[in-house]
Amino acid sequence: MSESNETSSKTNSDGLAEKTKILRDTLDLLLNKSIEQRRICEELKQENKYLQDYIDNLMGMGDVLSK
Repeated sequence: MSESNETSSKTNSDGLAEKTKILRDTLDLLLNKSIEQRRICEELKQENKYLQDYIDNLMGMGDVLSK
C-alpha cells in the first residue's frame, strides 16, 4: 500500500511540475508580448509627436502665406 501511495504521489508531483512549467512558459510569453507592445507604443508616440510638429509647421506656414 505504501508503494501505491508513493507512485500516486510521484504522478501528482510530475503533473504539478508539468502544469507549473506550462504556466511559467505562458507567463514568459505574456511578459515578452507586453514588453514588445510597450516598445511599439513608444515608437508610435514618437511618430505622433513628429507628425504633430509637422502639422503645426504646415499650419504656421499657411498663416504666413495668408498675411
